[in-house]
Amino acid sequence: MSSPDAITLTGVEHAYGDVTAVGPIDLTVPEGEFLVLVGASGCGKSTLLRLIAGFEQPTTGTVRTGDTAPVPGRGAGMVFQQPRLLPWKTVGGNVELGLGYAGVADRRERVEELLAGVGLPGVSKRRTWQISGGQQQRVAIARALAVDNPLLLLDEPFAALDALTRERLQEDLRRVSAATGRTSVFVTHSVDEAVFLGSRVVVLTARPGRIALDLRIDLPRSGITPDELRGRPEYAALRSEIGHAVRAAAHLEGSPT
Repeated sequence: MSSPDAITLTGVEHAYGDVTAVGPIDLTVPEGEFLVLVGASGCGKSTLLRLIAGFEQPTTGTVRTGDTAPVPGRGAGMVFQQPRLLPWKTVGGNVELGLGYAGVADRRERVEELLAGVGLPGVSKRRTWQISGGQQQRVAIARALAVDNPLLLLDEPFAALDALTRERLQEDLRRVSAATGRTSVFVTHSVDEAVFLGSRVVVLTARPGRIALDLRIDLPRSGITPDELRGRPEYAALRSEIGHAVRAAAHLEGSPT
C-alpha cells in the first residue's frame, strides 16, 4: 500500500465570523515537495498555513497531515515572519528547545550541527540580541529543523529582511530543504521568491482564497549558481506567468470557482 500524501486538504473553507477567508480548496502535497503559496495580501495564505499546522480548524472540510489530523506543535516545524526567539536564552539555547521536546540526549553536538547547517557555525554561546536580524531568522529555521518532523511550514520568514540578506537566506533554505528532503510549505508575496524556492507554486485568488493557478516548477536545483538560475530564460518565463496570474487573481474577489 502506498503511503499517504504529506498534506491533504479536502473541501476546506475557513471563516472568521461572517467573512470567509479561504476556500473551498482541494489540495494534495506529496512527500518531499516544496510548495509555495503566493497571492495578494488577505488572500488566505497564512490562514491555510495555520490550518495545516493545526493552529486553527477548518469551518468546513478536512485537513490531514499524513493520515491524521494535524496537532499543534507536533508533526510540523514552524517559522514565522519574526524569529520569536527567547532573549534570555543563548542562540544554542533557543535551538536546544526543540531538541528538548524531542527527548534528544546529546543536544550540544546536534545544536552545533543545526547551526552550521544554516550558516551559523560557532555562535551557539552568543545572545540573540548580539546577532543580526537575518542571523536570528537562521536560528529560527535551525530550531524548526531541530525536531525530526516531516513538515516545515514557513510564513513569510524573509519579508522583513533587506534584499541581499533575503537572497542569501533563500539560497540557504533551498540547500537545507534539498539536504533534508522534508515537505515544505512556504508563504510569500514575492513572485521571484516563489520561482526560486518552489518545486510547485500555487497562486490564490483574492478573498476568499481559492486556487487560481497550480504550477509545477521544473528548474535545475544542483550544479548551477543562483545567478545562473535566475538568468535562464525558463526562469523568466515562469516568473512572468506566475506574476500575471497573481495580478489577475487579485481581482477575482467573489468570483465563482
